[in-house]
Amino acid sequence: MRPYTKFLCCFLVLGVFFSLSYAQETPEKAIAPAEVDLISEKGKDSVVRVGGRGSGFFITKDKIATNFHVAVLFKRGPVFAKSWDKKTIWRVKGVTAFDIKRDIAILTVASEGTPLPLGNSDMLQIGESVFLVGYPYGEYKGAAGVINGIRQNDGGIQTTIEAYPGNSGSPLLNSKGEVIGIHFGHDPGNSPVNAIKALLAGATSMESFAQWRKQKPIRSYFYTEQGKAKYYDADAKGAIDDFNQAIELTPNDAEIYKFRARSKVKLEDYQAAIEDYNQVIKLNPDDASAYNERAEAKRKLSNHASAIDDYNQALKLNPEDAEAYKNRGKARAELGDDAGAIEDYSQALKLHPQDFFTYDDRADIKQKLGDYSGAIEDYNQALKKLKNGSFTYQTYTEHGVTTTTITPDDSFAYFVYNNRGWAKRGQGNHAGAMEDFTRAIELKPDDTYAYKNRAGVKRELGDSAGAIEDYTHAIKLDPKDAYYAYNNRGWAKREQGDHTGAMEDYTHAIELNPNDTYAYKNRASLKRELGDYPGAVDDYNQVIKLNPDDSVAYSHRGMAKSELGDHDGAIADHDKAIQLVPKSQYFYNNRGEVKHAAGNYAGAIDDYNQAIELNPEYALAYYNRGVAKEALGQQEAATIDFERAKGIDPEVKNKGSQGQ
Repeated sequence: MRPYTKFLCCFLVLGVFFSLSYAQETPEKAIAPAEVDLISEKGKDSVVRVGGRGSGFFITKDKIATNFHVAVLFKRGPVFAKSWDKKTIWRVKGVTAFDIKRDIAILTVASEGTPLPLGNSDMLQIGESVFLVGYPYGEYKGAAGVINGIRQNDGGIQTTIEAYPGNSGSPLLNSKGEVIGIHFGHDPGNSPVNAIKALLAGATSMESFAQWRKQKPIRSYFYTEQGKAKYYDADAKGAIDDFNQAIELTPNDAEIYKFRARSKVKLEDYQAAIEDYNQVIKLNPDDASAYNERAEAKRKLSNHASAIDDYNQALKLNPEDAEAYKNRGKARAELGDDAGAIEDYSQALKLHPQDFFTYDDRADIKQKLGDYSGAIEDYNQALKKLKNGSFTYQTYTEHGVTTTTITPDDSFAYFVYNNRGWAKRGQGNHAGAMEDFTRAIELKPDDTYAYKNRAGVKRELGDSAGAIEDYTHAIKLDPKDAYYAYNNRGWAKREQGDHTGAMEDYTHAIELNPNDTYAYKNRASLKRELGDYPGAVDDYNQVIKLNPDDSVAYSHRGMAKSELGDHDGAIADHDKAIQLVPKSQYFYNNRGEVKHAAGNYAGAIDDYNQAIELNPEYALAYYNRGVAKEALGQQEAATIDFERAKGIDPEVKNKGSQGQ
């Protein structure tokens, strides 16, 4: 079985999933600069710079809307809002209302300003022209674009407008100059104006910034943001400490539990992470991302069946979640449900046809099932994505599912060529496999994997010398990780008749990994071939010491003991092999050969009978039974067995004892 090399295992930073309603294609309208200027001019009297940190805008004569994250940074001293020309200054008295989740704060000012008209965000349409007016980098400026996404759960608005530092708190306007949203700086970028209206309607009092910051939600916010910073800075333990403090202050905030769970995942404390995800789901049963993330933690604990249950729930909440299909496919593959895995990968590709990784995953499963043609088609698709210069993949972020485009390096193509080479090899297309492994070597000439793969093909083609050359190069590149290269080069040298060189290679392999049985068995086999039966027994002893359940080692040690005349020991070894694998025709045949060598022809015939019963087409057992019958003087019966053996395999006389 080929080693399935998987790569880029840790791209995902899992977070909150919100379903977005997107147009398949949103052609951006050409908006005249004059229209941008007109909207910007309308906003001049209403859009202000708040505290030098961000933007804001009047929604009533004495109230300004801005971002919560802008307002929360005001610690002490007077806070002011300034007009675009800095000629008018408003003193901010305090906070009247706020919404942490939507990143909105409503501030009360001491003097009056000109409010912008508030539109209706429930009436927005994909493709509608919109304008962002604020203070990017401290300069009053307008920008235009179109709406290309509206978040279903809370009305968050995604646009094609590029925003910059200082745009936080800027109003999002429609072509009438009405406020339809407020910009907050990350995907989907804008909260709906109707959320501002709801806050304004429920506002009953005002607090100074000093008083406001003492509220539990605000203190919790600081701990949460501090924890997030530590989380992203790879200080998971410190992050958990902060999230613990935040949860004490606001025990019903699902987002904090989720970030604490992610921090525990970073520490590989998956069970504790699952407990936090349980709490997230209890607080918000419709959070699809919590099911997805909990499923990933369960997969880490090899609880694949339960993980699939979570993916099922995530897909029930959002049937368009390509990532959930892909991950459920991986879980199904882990459970051996290869057909289900392929079905899920196929569905993921229907939803996200540019996902390079899903093609690679599906190809691996097809190859495992022997569908080499199907695997090659998928590897071709993966390479096609690479040749286009870039490809996309989807990840969860704290604000939703994000599609990311990356430009790959040669390592991506390197593994695809290797994997496709394996598929071609399985198909019997040795020339094609050789081409793929050679191409992989050209991409990464200092990596050993492709050299070893190409060497294997050369051996199958009878080119032992070429195989030795590739194995030698692999060993030279990485002599410390050359265990299998030494073993396989040993086999290639045996094929050339270089038994001394083969013995040296097997010994080198044992020195590199003395706790693996493969090289011991290879060396023991060679010793038997060369007549060094005591040496073979010693190596099989070591194999059995490392793996007491290795039935083949018992059988082959028994054959070596038989050559040394230790027939009782040989039979005992075969008894053990048969005990471990009762249905092996080979072990019965081999024990029959040992009994024959000991002169127990009747006992040998009994074993050959058993081997033939297990496999009526086992030519060697018929031949050996014929020899035993001949020894007993049963010439006619022996002749029948010889003819039966020859009819199955004309070369049967050249066959010797066999393993499992």
